[in-house]
Amino acid sequence: MSGICYKKNFLKQVIARVEFAQPLSDLSDSSLLDAVKEIKSRFPIAEQKTAFKQDVQISDQNVTHSKSEFTEWNFHGADRDKSLTLSQHYLQILLTKYHSEDNFQQDLITPISHIIGTRPSTVISRTGIRFINVFDFDGINFNSVAAYFSDYIAAPLEKNKDSMKCTRSFLINEYMEDDIKYRVQTGFFNPDYPAVIKKHHFAIDIDAYIDFPHSISDVGQYFGKFHRIIQTSFESMITDKLRDEVLNA
Repeated sequence: MSGICYKKNFLKQVIARVEFAQPLSDLSDSSLLDAVKEIKSRFPIAEQKTAFKQDVQISDQNVTHSKSEFTEWNFHGADRDKSLTLSQHYLQILLTKYHSEDNFQQDLITPISHIIGTRPSTVISRTGIRFINVFDFDGINFNSVAAYFSDYIAAPLEKNKDSMKCTRSFLINEYMEDDIKYRVQTGFFNPDYPAVIKKHHFAIDIDAYIDFPHSISDVGQYFGKFHRIIQTSFESMITDKLRDEVLNA
C-alpha cells in the first residue's frame, strides 16, 4: 500500500470495481479496438465470453423473472496474477498479487481513460476498491490474536469462551467518511466452515466505496481517497509485533 511498504503481505485479493449506471450497450469488438491495444500492454492475455444477468421484478400482482446475455471481455496478466473484466455493466480489476498502489491505479485508469475519451458523459452508480488480507502464519489462534492485532478487533476473539467449538468468529463494522462508505470485516472466517475451526486464518477485509451517481471522470480522484482510507484503517488494526516479526521479518 502507498506510503508504507512491508517486505511481505498477506493480500489474497485486491479488487477495483466500477459499475455503470446505464449499460454501455454500444460496446463491441470494433468500438474497443483502440482500448484493447492499451489494455493488452498491461494485460496481454485476452479472452471473450458470454455472460448472463438475471433480474427479478416484484409487483402487487406477480413476480417476473428475466434473463439477458451480454459479452464480457476478459484480460489477464502474463502470469495470470491479475485480470481485467469489461462488460456493458461494469469494469473490474482483480489482483491476486499486489505490487504497489501506482501499478494498481494504472491497471484501472488505463481502460477508464479510454471510456472517458470515447464516452465522457458516462455515469457511474458505484465505484469501490477492496483489499482482502488473510493472515495464515504459524502461531496465530484465539489465544495469541491480541499480540498481532489491535484490541478492538482482537478482544472479542480472545474472550471467546467456547473457541474449541467455534465454527466462525467474525466482526463487521461499517463507517462513513465524508461521502465515502467503508466496511471492515475481521476475524477467523474458517476456510472449512461449517466444521469447527482448525485452521486459524485471520482476515482483514476492507471495502471502500461510493454508491451514488457520479461522473466517470471522478473515478481517479476517488481511487486515491479509497486507498488512503484503507491504508489508515489497516494500520490501526495491526500491532508492532505483527509489523516486526511477520511483515518485515
